[in-house]
Amino acid sequence: MEKIVSPCLGPNYLVDPKIIEMKVHDVHQLVKIPSLPPNKKIESFEELLQLPENLSFLPLASIPKNVTRISALEMLDATRIPKELPEYVGPTITVEIKPKQGFFQTHPTISVPFCNNCILQMEKTSNNNNVDMEKCQSDTFKQMYDFCPLQLFSGDFERMRHALQSLIHIPHRNLRLFVDGNLIHYDEKTLEWGELNRALFDRMEQKLQEGDEPLKFGIDDILDALCLIISGSVSFESFSLQPHSVLAQILKAQQIDSIGIVRAHCMLKQLTDKQLNELRDKTRIAKIGLQGVLALPEDDPLSELIKYFVAATMKDCSVMVSLRRIPDSSIDSTKLHGNDIIAMPNGSYFAYSVKVVDLDPKSPKNLTNAYARFMAGVKLIEMNEIQRNPCI
Repeated sequence: MEKIVSPCLGPNYLVDPKIIEMKVHDVHQLVKIPSLPPNKKIESFEELLQLPENLSFLPLASIPKNVTRISALEMLDATRIPKELPEYVGPTITVEIKPKQGFFQTHPTISVPFCNNCILQMEKTSNNNNVDMEKCQSDTFKQMYDFCPLQLFSGDFERMRHALQSLIHIPHRNLRLFVDGNLIHYDEKTLEWGELNRALFDRMEQKLQEGDEPLKFGIDDILDALCLIISGSVSFESFSLQPHSVLAQILKAQQIDSIGIVRAHCMLKQLTDKQLNELRDKTRIAKIGLQGVLALPEDDPLSELIKYFVAATMKDCSVMVSLRRIPDSSIDSTKLHGNDIIAMPNGSYFAYSVKVVDLDPKSPKNLTNAYARFMAGVKLIEMNEIQRNPCI
């Protein structure tokens, strides 16, 4: 984080983790929680003890007997606005977006007009000789979404808004919505447009002054706010992807990779066992730092793969945007507390927080699996008529 990720992103976008130590038995109990239904409340540690042992993602049998404690990263809850709000209206709304690779890459012997993400989402489903694009080799998703990362990173308001709206309609694993930390809308449980509006905004509508009509809010307002926030723009009139924005910084870090998935897979197969061990050694990469990575020689397979894997982390990260409406009367005091504020065209104001999470390093195994899916997707495109507009 400190040597590679932090130099890529502004400090305001990063979650500052703290290293803690925990007993192995306690961790074994805690990692039963991901097996539980979303939003299930656990009031006490004793409740975990009553749950079946096979729910744990850390079986005790997998831990060496001489290991009694485990180090872990303690991180803040990114579905909350971390700084104090003197006044606010309604709930905290958090949108988690996994933006994916925001630029188009060419690959040797491959000529298809689709970006990496769209190719990786493919699976053949025949319907009167038509083919829909869905996640390759998986029946996870019933239909292909209309989201394309190239639109999200475009800096064009209408294209960015369309990309976000597409994710609201069909999230896949690229979008999740939270209200006060509770997950309400995601790939396994999607709400209709009207249900979403009620869940997000019923508590937000409030008269600004006695006798005024209450401001009306809807998903469209959240989409507009998200476009401004993640692009770094302050208005729709001068809308563009600003260099300081979270998307621009992620995109710049992604472009450290100059070889792409096909060349990377080819280079991976050329490595000696010694080089492969060096590639797997994350401490070695951390020691040389980001500037050292950027200075590595070109046309050297190991060096190019190190850059590829650094960029791969940024291609699979998530952006957490939390918003909470504030009344006009508290704008100055909210700013004094260090909060970022955005003004909306309807006269309302939102305090917001942006954090980048899911910054785990990628391994050669990730590349091998992704390459197989990528090539399967390319084969489907080359063999069939795809019912989808090209990305470029």
